[in-house]
Order: sequence, then C-alpha cells, then structure tokens
Amino acid sequence: MLSILITNDDGIHTRGIKQLAEELGCMYDVYVVAPDRERSATGHSISLHDPIRVKELERGRVYSIDGTPVDSVHVALLGLIKKPVFTIVSGINFGLNLGQDVFYSGTVSAAFQANTFGIHGIAISIDREGDKIYYETASRVALALVKKLESLKGGARFILNVNVPNLPFKEIRGIEITRLGKRIYRDKMIEREDPKKNKYFWFEGGNIEDVLEPGTDVYVVRKNRVSITPLTLDLTAYNDIEMLKDEGFSDILE
Repeated sequence: MLSILITNDDGIHTRGIKQLAEELGCMYDVYVVAPDRERSATGHSISLHDPIRVKELERGRVYSIDGTPVDSVHVALLGLIKKPVFTIVSGINFGLNLGQDVFYSGTVSAAFQANTFGIHGIAISIDREGDKIYYETASRVALALVKKLESLKGGARFILNVNVPNLPFKEIRGIEITRLGKRIYRDKMIEREDPKKNKYFWFEGGNIEDVLEPGTDVYVVRKNRVSITPLTLDLTAYNDIEMLKDEGFSDILE
C-alpha cells in the first residue's frame, strides 16, 4: 500500500483535511502533518530562525506543527514519516487558488515543496461560495488523481494545482487541463494608530475581478468544471533570454 502525506494551510482541525484523509485512507496508507492553526497566504515560507514543535495527535499517524505548510512537508519528509511517500496532497483548501494566487497560497506551496523532494505534489481547493461546502466532491477528485498518478509509467513528477467548483459531485461537468488565468485584486491598505500613537496597517481585500479567458483555470471553474493546472518549479522566462542578450544586458558592466 502506497503512503500518502496530507497537509494544508487552513489548519489540522478543519473539515477539508479530515475529509481528504478519510477519502484517501480507504485506498492508501495516509499520514497527516499540518499546521496547528490557519496559515493561509504564507506562500513558500520556511521557519529558519525558530524551532518547530510537533504534537502527535494520533500515534504514528497524525501530527500538528507550529509552522507553515512548507514546514509540514519539510518536517515530514526529513524524518518524521519513516516510510517512503508516493504523493503529497495539500488541501482541501477553503477557497479557490486561481491564477496568481499560486504565488501566495500555502496550499500550493506545499505541493511545490513536495516536488523539491522528487515527489508528486497535488494542491486541491474548492470554491467557498455557497451555503454548504461540498468537500466530498473535492476529495473524490483527489482520490481519482492519486490513482491516475499511480498508474503512470515513467519518472516525471508533477505539481498539479486543482480547483473544484462547490457543487455536488453529480453536477460537476467534467475536468479540463488548464493554464493559469488572471485575477484583478482591489486591495486596500488601512492606516490606524494604537493607543500609544504608533501607526499600524491592515491590508483589506476588496472585490476580485476574474478575467474569463477560455483555457484558463479561472474560466473553467466558472463553467462548473474541475481545473487541473500543471505547474513547475522553473520560473525562467525563456522567451526573454535571447531578447535580453540582444539588447545588451550582458554587456552593461563593460
């Protein structure tokens, strides 16, 4: 039985991670290592200047840590989990991670961290709009993905960013392989003073405008389809390399 590591950025006690562990636990040897509280929007943050404390919640199986999602992966793969891990599944995140969200999301960063260890990383998120959140729909998608990865031949290791509409499973209109889309954020900064007249600031998220371009994750999810976007650790803008050479950027110190 293959071993699967589950983590998230919403915290170890959330319904999403519990649903995911229950679903995958039917077919795989599941371990859970996740933050002890919400760590949303921590990106690829790693704790280098503070110790990471681990609390065992279920003997040899479920652990909380006082660090980030990436810390969770790091701690698990560097010794906490003794068995080889086939895939890391991060989620189920309460809220979509579309477009440039992948640069901020702790959920997605945990999947990236899996890939640095040469392991498949799946980040799975569900839309938060609606009176009821259908985590069971997202967990069924996650299980199908892990089974598919298990059947693959070859050495490729994938990072998959998966976004699921908040619908009953029977209302999902299929799956589409996508590219990252665009979201326009109307963020605000609020300036205030504490009782000692020291300034402090809050970032307030405004309305999000989704750019509905066919073929993107943003567009596909709004069409009630599951979006799977393959990601890569290599952020090199290859199209710009020759342009920078041609424009003499490599000669600016001469």
